[in-house]
Amino acid sequence: MHRLDDLVPMGEAAKVRGVSMEKILAYATTAKQTYTQVIPVVACQDESQILEIMGLCGTARALTYNKLGSLQGWGLNWKKADKIVRTIMTPEQIGLPSKLWEWAVNDTIKAITAQQEAAKVFIIREIYGKTSDKSERKRLLELLKTDPRADPWLHRIFRKQYQRGHTFVRNQIVYQNNGYKCKRLTRNTVELQVAGLNRGKRVSLKLKCRHVLKGQIRLIQNGQGRLEVHTIRTKAIPAVEKPVKTIGLDKGYTEAFYLSTGETVGEGLGELLSRKSLRHGRTNRNRYRLFQHAQRTPAKLETIKFNNLGYKVKSKRLAQEKATIKNLIRTDLRRAINEPTQIFAEDLTSPIVNKTQAKVINRKLNQWMKGELQDSLVSVAKETGSVVTTVNPAYTSQVDSQTGTLLGQRSGDRFTRYTGVVLQADQNAALNIMHRGSDTEITRWMKYADVRRVLLLRTVRYLASDGKTVTEALNLGWLNSKFKTEALRLEASIT
Repeated sequence: MHRLDDLVPMGEAAKVRGVSMEKILAYATTAKQTYTQVIPVVACQDESQILEIMGLCGTARALTYNKLGSLQGWGLNWKKADKIVRTIMTPEQIGLPSKLWEWAVNDTIKAITAQQEAAKVFIIREIYGKTSDKSERKRLLELLKTDPRADPWLHRIFRKQYQRGHTFVRNQIVYQNNGYKCKRLTRNTVELQVAGLNRGKRVSLKLKCRHVLKGQIRLIQNGQGRLEVHTIRTKAIPAVEKPVKTIGLDKGYTEAFYLSTGETVGEGLGELLSRKSLRHGRTNRNRYRLFQHAQRTPAKLETIKFNNLGYKVKSKRLAQEKATIKNLIRTDLRRAINEPTQIFAEDLTSPIVNKTQAKVINRKLNQWMKGELQDSLVSVAKETGSVVTTVNPAYTSQVDSQTGTLLGQRSGDRFTRYTGVVLQADQNAALNIMHRGSDTEITRWMKYADVRRVLLLRTVRYLASDGKTVTEALNLGWLNSKFKTEALRLEASIT
């Protein structure tokens, strides 16, 4: 039997089926983005029963993490998790329907698997940094899948990157298709009937929503104590086109991004973060003093806890501050990137180690929303059909963007070239990030020491082409003295 496409050309086959060629081309050039939609619950028939189910599902989640949140669950198929957890406790023992138990366990093991995959990224990076022998790399990668304990070095790295997990989540229920029914009430509301504790009896909820729910949903009690439903939705986004321009982005604290073109994105971010950090620290100190006062006066303990030490107002204020910061970043980023663009950004996933800072500085850096910066960049890139490529960030703020060498000094927002010309430091870093996107010698996963060696080698050769030596560059203040020993050694090896 022949298919219609085998008998007639593509355009003719589309006409026979009643589908226009324009629609086929539009479908072929349109991608889809998946996102989580949050739907508020307007009314609940039996909220106390819903909260009870959430607590019981929390027990299933805690048991799953306690049993499988370590090496025992490494690489485990999520379909086998339920049987293993039931050896500790069964849903009948706590009065939870079997399906709700199973869905909670499956959702938890999937979260554990996501943590494992995140840890594998860093472990694989360590393996590639340890050895260049292909057979040894293959052996370690195979052990990583099967039994990381078989090799002492791999076991140590594994324990460093993958910590035993625990969960205290007791505010959500996962429902699959056969666990609920959904029907439309009006244009803007739907009725959701979810499985309860009693067999055959469902709990009815009224949602403010314009479509009938399908697939897996998650019923959650948010930080303000209100119920909401989370569901997965998709929307069409423009397909990736050929970028019309190339830019580099330097992520910052005082502003969200500094572009290689000289534009700033999210100016005033540092002030918002600092204000948020100071308010958060002041609030926590006052709450601690109030708690200690309540401990000294037992008669007022419960009253103070109920009226003054709750989390509803605190969580709401924190959510508002985060939303303000997110809106600032994304609004300004959409203004700067409004067409298909090749974007090069620094990879800041690795934590900064061996850096001792004051407590107030550490607190501000902890409030720095590196994750939100990256999420905003990816989101806006999808909207505009742009491509985001992350590069190695090592020494991008210390390199002269015009020569690609370590000649020059950075001081605050000023980068002084060896010629005496002063550049804007953040724009200089953004230009270095853009250049590194096409740098074949410095790869994304290269260690900072190897990056430094490549840059110093370029610096030594550049000085030699100009008739200068490393010693002269050090005496003139062109080269930072911290590079002295390695630069002199490279110069001697070349000559």
